[in-house]
Amino acid sequence: MTIALCAVMSGADTYPEIQAFGETNEAWLKGFLELRRIPDHGTFRRVFAQLDPVHFQSSALDWIRQAIGGRLHGGDIVSIDGKRLRGTSADEVPGIPRVNVWAARQGLCLTATAVEGKSNEISTLPSVLDTLSLLELSGCVVTLDAMGTQRDVAKKLVSVQAQDLLALKGNQGRLFEDVQDLFEMVLKEATPGDTLSHIDTVEQQRARQERRTCWMLPAAPFLDHHAWPGLHSVVMVRSQRTIKGVLSQEDRYFLSPLPVDASRALQGIRTHWHIENRLHWVLDVAFREDDSKTRTDHGPENLATLRRWALNLMRLEGTAGGLAKNRKRVGWDDAYRSRLVALLAPT
Repeated sequence: MTIALCAVMSGADTYPEIQAFGETNEAWLKGFLELRRIPDHGTFRRVFAQLDPVHFQSSALDWIRQAIGGRLHGGDIVSIDGKRLRGTSADEVPGIPRVNVWAARQGLCLTATAVEGKSNEISTLPSVLDTLSLLELSGCVVTLDAMGTQRDVAKKLVSVQAQDLLALKGNQGRLFEDVQDLFEMVLKEATPGDTLSHIDTVEQQRARQERRTCWMLPAAPFLDHHAWPGLHSVVMVRSQRTIKGVLSQEDRYFLSPLPVDASRALQGIRTHWHIENRLHWVLDVAFREDDSKTRTDHGPENLATLRRWALNLMRLEGTAGGLAKNRKRVGWDDAYRSRLVALLAPT
């Protein structure tokens, strides 16, 4: 497994490439591993196909718990979002989806859970949250899109003393309508009063301008009858985009147990999308995850875990530069690779 992890950090994306890395770096590997010979690519394929993905993911989680130590603390933003392994799709069958958990400040993938069989991401969330509870999320702000806006999810987050920002859409029926009505009523008032917090931000990039206005209100007493677990405040974000003189507008709503602070809420909402830019995009571009055609048994899930482990090691080590470039550097530089391997045994 160590050979495969070093190979993936060094730019290997397939089983034959993992074998080639091992053969090329056999002398270096024997410096810390007891090896008779380097396994061939068929052996690597069989091992990853048969390895229990739950146990392997558990090992990765145990390592990340030790590695981050006390780095995850109150106020940190933890985002949960799904990503499909598109290279594993075949004919009319879509690729295997995984629910990823991202710690924004640390830039680490805390865990990733495969969606089983015919279930969906919503039904997988309880097991994801059970796993997350091992990381002591007290005071952290957990962000999810509308997929995660479920009473059971909110209740679980309350039980582990985590805060949350849950996207609210029409699938929540009357609750969504009542939140819309509440903001419409308050924003029409000439003097909204001290209970309303708000912030404006403007970004300009060439022919594109985006203005975001965030309002935050206490939920009580207007929404008490919904009895939503832990609900303390509601958020509205209005995004106005002007591209080449054409204006578009979108309003989004969120539920939260956070105190009323529009600046903090907007930061959490915007940070949620780091999981797309700093994890999903990096996996696809730097680690070529969508190009992987491995489909045998547990192979796709275990290789996905290995990529995330490699990404975490490289982020923790902290060498500047993009991960695509640094993967090549790992392959070229024995000293750099040795520093990464040393992180496998965090103190």
